[in-house]
Amino acid sequence: MLLYKEDWEEAKNMLAAWWEKELKHPVLQVTSPRSTRHYSYDGWDFCRHPDEPEKAVKSFEKWCSHTFFGGASYPNLWINYGPGILSAWLGAEPVFRDTTMWFGNQQAKGTMSLAELAEADLDENNIWWKRVVKATKTAVESHYSKFIVGMTDIGGVLDVIAALRGTVETILDMRRRPEKLKTAIHNVTEVWHKCYEKLYSIMCEKGHEGTSAWMGIWCPKKWYPLQCDVSFMFSPKLFKEFVYPHIKEQCSQLDYAIYHLDGPGQIPHLNQLLKIQELDGIQWVPGAREELKGNDCGSPQWFPLYNKILENNKLLVVSIPFQKTLNFIKHYRKHSILVKTQAPSIQQAEKLLKQWKTITKQL
Repeated sequence: MLLYKEDWEEAKNMLAAWWEKELKHPVLQVTSPRSTRHYSYDGWDFCRHPDEPEKAVKSFEKWCSHTFFGGASYPNLWINYGPGILSAWLGAEPVFRDTTMWFGNQQAKGTMSLAELAEADLDENNIWWKRVVKATKTAVESHYSKFIVGMTDIGGVLDVIAALRGTVETILDMRRRPEKLKTAIHNVTEVWHKCYEKLYSIMCEKGHEGTSAWMGIWCPKKWYPLQCDVSFMFSPKLFKEFVYPHIKEQCSQLDYAIYHLDGPGQIPHLNQLLKIQELDGIQWVPGAREELKGNDCGSPQWFPLYNKILENNKLLVVSIPFQKTLNFIKHYRKHSILVKTQAPSIQQAEKLLKQWKTITKQL
């Protein structure tokens, strides 16, 4: 039992079974405000107060006290220092603006050479590494019987390289200096896992059970979302040569892994991802442009994509608009899809939960 999630043991068991592919029905994560006086938490307080993580923890707990966590959802304090903080650990200077942390080439052309990337390593005196370590320790020391801590967003290996090297330069490297780029990818992958293991050890030493991350899925063992957002600019041939090998390697070093398939530009790479036996599942995100056209995750337009993923015995993670969630669950009632949604009120959340439980009990 958690202070902000009384049925945590039930949710934990459900998620553990989902990872093992033991369930034959959708898993529902639904959150809602507990009252009309809802407290807002946007997840960026670690960036706003990088040296005062206790402020983020306090703000998060206040939000939890005003939030209902239904089904397999739970209070997940993700240590958010921006997407791909590994870039900062290797030398990029982050810039926080409003609700986004910018790294390297997301603001200007990168300056690191492939030779430097091939030799780069974690400097534990790096200010951003020290900040994440302090925040992780602070969060885990505060979490007992209250909430779960999600590991920071380390980033995708090639996304990090693109931030440090420059996106255009990285793509040119694929044509002009492929072997040197592969050496850099290999090294950054090794550094990625070194950082993961150090943070995982800190959490274990402080008594944290299992792992969580920005995707908000608890796992009893070591897991992480893998990604290569920059690959929407790659051909399937380039993806196979420069992305597939390190994604496969990362999967082999984790107990579980979900690939973050971000937008239609990455769909051409799905066939290769489905061939990775060690990859447990896919999270589909259509992107803002598609969602503005009405093609959110609940749109039938993506059902062939979902069917393909499920037919290949992979797990599937989607976020569905509340008004479409019930029909989506009915349509995929015999499939172990993890469905995320937000209800406008606790009454509507509880009604959806009852409907979901009725559907799953009939199977």
